[in-house]
Amino acid sequence: MQLSMANLSAVYRAYPSQFWVLWVGTLINRLGEFVVPLLGFYLVSALDMSTVQVSLVLGVLGVGRFVAEGLGGTLSDRLGTGATMILALSGGAVMLLGLSTATSFPGVLLGTLLFSLFTALYKPAASSAVAELTSGAQRTRAYNLLYWAINVGASVAPALGGWLSGISFRLLFYLDAATMAVYALLLGLAHRKTRRPARSREHKATLLPRDPLLWSFCLASLLFGMTYQSYKLLALVFAQQGFSAVQYGQALSVNGLIVVLLGLPLGHAISLSNHPRWQAAGALLLGAGFLIHAFAQTFGVHLAAIFVWSLGEVVAYSISKSIIAELGPPEQRGSYIGLVGSMAGLATLLAPLLGGVILARFGAGPLWISVAGLAFLAALMYWRLEPAVTRRRTRAAPA
Repeated sequence: MQLSMANLSAVYRAYPSQFWVLWVGTLINRLGEFVVPLLGFYLVSALDMSTVQVSLVLGVLGVGRFVAEGLGGTLSDRLGTGATMILALSGGAVMLLGLSTATSFPGVLLGTLLFSLFTALYKPAASSAVAELTSGAQRTRAYNLLYWAINVGASVAPALGGWLSGISFRLLFYLDAATMAVYALLLGLAHRKTRRPARSREHKATLLPRDPLLWSFCLASLLFGMTYQSYKLLALVFAQQGFSAVQYGQALSVNGLIVVLLGLPLGHAISLSNHPRWQAAGALLLGAGFLIHAFAQTFGVHLAAIFVWSLGEVVAYSISKSIIAELGPPEQRGSYIGLVGSMAGLATLLAPLLGGVILARFGAGPLWISVAGLAFLAALMYWRLEPAVTRRRTRAAPA
């Protein structure tokens, strides 16, 4: 026990106290993230929406993220990471309360859009905050610690949310909003503003970075994101195959469980080499996992598929945040992170829309085969970009 406590104490001292404010707040918030994972099931079972309507609502999550993540990165560069995160969390909590009362399709569509616009401001600000507080291999491990906290919540929230939905779906909205408000309050009380790097005249002159490597990386990230975000269509496939909301929540919890059990040891091993090739390997595993869904008719096979693509997610994520944070100059770090994040938002929009059309017209098998193909193409792009990414990160290392 003494050795264990000593190890925990060493881990705590290895990072600034401000990082642990982010870590604790993230854990609280993610433990209560009930609405987004179960939104598709809620729309089908509680509001009796069609497949097309559900696809549109889920796609709107991507519209907000596509628009707001780039803005969130710019705001974090200009206003500071703390202020941007508090704005995102507070606004998101209010929007969740409004969304809980919406019953019509237009009302749900608008509420989901507003919720997504606010919450998408948070992610680039949080990633920039970690980058401000850490450096080198420590930065890679810090992102993995934060990712681990996110997935502790991801392993608990869907299953708990599925159980709570049997009491009241509206309760999910209230509890989710409460955890966001608690995190915003914690940031307001404990987060301290860090010193912002001076912005050079060269970087002031352009609204968007004129960086071919950044935009190539954005395209690869879009393909990867379209694969990953297709997991939201599992709610429709599970409903079509006769599985319950509880089973769907349990299946998604496997994703979080894999990250909780393997995220830290895998992330530590990957940080030792800190090589960008891990991202290509992660994309290959992601595609292989979704390909298994194409042949899954039983709950057990779906669980096996989720295990494989979850492993790919862990491998890719263990290095991706550090790569993004080190592609651009410190004074534009938020903008770079936000632009790559906006690709994930665009993927959140496109994956449900295109996937919903394929699912409705051709069925689950062709859907998952198409999704896997996107991941394999992303792996090829990451591999081709590897030399340029390595050179850029080497130049950025002294800063």
